[in-house]
Amino acid sequence: MAARGDEEDLLADYAVPPSRASSSYRLEPDNNGPLSGSRSSSSTSLNSRRESTNSLFSRRPSDFGSRYGFGNAYVQLDDAGIYLSSLSVTILLSALATLGIILFTLVITFAVLLGQCQKSQPEVVKSPDSCASFRLNGELNNLQGWIVPPECEHFVTQYVDSGQYLVDFAVGVDAGKQYLKPIVLEGDGLDLIVLDIDDTCLSHIPYYRDHHFGAELFNETSWDTWVYEARAPPLEPMLNFYKELRALNWNFAFITGRSENQRNFTMQNLLAVGYEGWTALILRSAEEETTPAVEYKTKERLKLEEQGYRIWSGFGDQWSDIRGAASGSRTFKLPNPMYYI
Repeated sequence: MAARGDEEDLLADYAVPPSRASSSYRLEPDNNGPLSGSRSSSSTSLNSRRESTNSLFSRRPSDFGSRYGFGNAYVQLDDAGIYLSSLSVTILLSALATLGIILFTLVITFAVLLGQCQKSQPEVVKSPDSCASFRLNGELNNLQGWIVPPECEHFVTQYVDSGQYLVDFAVGVDAGKQYLKPIVLEGDGLDLIVLDIDDTCLSHIPYYRDHHFGAELFNETSWDTWVYEARAPPLEPMLNFYKELRALNWNFAFITGRSENQRNFTMQNLLAVGYEGWTALILRSAEEETTPAVEYKTKERLKLEEQGYRIWSGFGDQWSDIRGAASGSRTFKLPNPMYYI
């Protein structure tokens, strides 16, 4: 009995499936001809194809058809077995697209309204700066005999340290250069430019930094000590201008309010920073110590003209440097926010 059971199990393992058996070629004893086996095989193949087609279009969620929707009326959302019909998916996607369009429209509308609100708001105007007004009117010579107000020391400090002072200075010097360079010289060495020295050729920013940038009364003793040290740096725009025009055969005369007893220290300082080859260096004599600056400098320019010099232009950080007779066909006022003479 055991042997018979083993034999049945073995036969079951090797049993031919009905679909495969039905497609095999067989000859029945009662067939009418040799083509009957072929007709049976063709009929069996047709039935097999119909079964395959039905399985593809079946609504039963198979592992392949239901997941990718080939001919299936349902779409599997995840492996948990959730299904939606194609119509439901279409409606859901349309709703999401519509919602996105509405949100985008709302964002654009909000941005436009916000921009209009901002434009309608009044512009914020900074409070006027009285120190800026003070400096401007000082430069225009509307204010005379002034010293820097203590509350404006910070303004002058910022004006200098920000670099704006030097930029303004350079613009003034460059304007003078553009005027003078095209002039055709006579070639006789008598075409002359007149320059002030202090805060026109030499910078006293180091000195005034230690003295509140002019927000204190002038101290002649401390000033003379500074002059005797002969270490004032050059104002680079003016030094470059001086060298460039000297190379074009222009001549220069210095007229300064310094005292004659400071001549050697003044020459030392000028030469040390690069000013060379000037025509004249004029300082106040002892008798001129109390002479107003405009009167003193006008008199010295007239003397130069009497010697045959043609004064084309004058440069200075004070109005008293460039006012009066024999000042040239055009003068250039350079900025000085620290003191007035």
